[in-house]
Amino acid sequence: MAGNLKDLKTRIKTAKNISQIAKAMEMISASKIRRAKQSVENNRPYTEKLIDILGKTLHGVDLVFADSPYIKPKVSGKKLLIAVSPDKGLCGSLVENIIRHLVKFDKKEYILITVGKKIERFASRHGYDIKAAFNMGSRLPKFEAIYSMLEVVDNLYLSGEVSEVSVLFSEFKTMMSNTPVTKKLLPVSLDMETKDMPDQGYKYEPVATELLNELIPYYTEVRLYSCLINAFTTEQAARMLAMQNAKNNAIEITDFFTLSYNKLRQEKITNDILDITNAMIA
Repeated sequence: MAGNLKDLKTRIKTAKNISQIAKAMEMISASKIRRAKQSVENNRPYTEKLIDILGKTLHGVDLVFADSPYIKPKVSGKKLLIAVSPDKGLCGSLVENIIRHLVKFDKKEYILITVGKKIERFASRHGYDIKAAFNMGSRLPKFEAIYSMLEVVDNLYLSGEVSEVSVLFSEFKTMMSNTPVTKKLLPVSLDMETKDMPDQGYKYEPVATELLNELIPYYTEVRLYSCLINAFTTEQAARMLAMQNAKNNAIEITDFFTLSYNKLRQEKITNDILDITNAMIA
């Protein structure tokens, strides 16, 4: 019985330690997510306005005469997928959901740029062609981080090695949602963001084709950065929820083991009293 009491005491201590660690991680994610959500909200109006301007410009130009390689679709070459995941785990089913979507892409048809150690490790183990790998980091991504990624994208796309560029990431919608989505980045086309947009009859100065060539680099930068901060925000939300559940479970286990410990201890005391009483009577 003494062994059982010692074992229960060890389990109680372990469960308490786990609950304290989970609580600390929950608080860290909660502090990060406030800033991340604000960044997503602040970035959204600029992104939407840029897409709106680009869409109207696309409607105002004859795409046949547009000389931008970012508009004209390519008929040959593989496709490029930028897959975004966390660097670390302990964020519920987030990584698993990203991996489930990744395996739907044919290895023979797609090559990868990975952002995040989790997706990089999975892709390398399963034979995906990884052209470049970047860390997601534990802090909100800075806008400067996308330049090195876009440099690789431009080299692959402009050389004709890839004909299409898409981004796989977890879009932040609510604290409880971490559904992965895939958004096409290149080539830019009317059906991506501007479908059924009415012709505004704008006059362009300089000509629309020149304006289009200036807008598209900004578009790719803003869209990719939006994907990264959405993925980071979703990661923090998923981790906060996972740590909250872990903390609550650890507290429940602590309470259960504490109750078992007290019952066993009381039983031991009662038996000791009975042994003493019997000895005195005898």
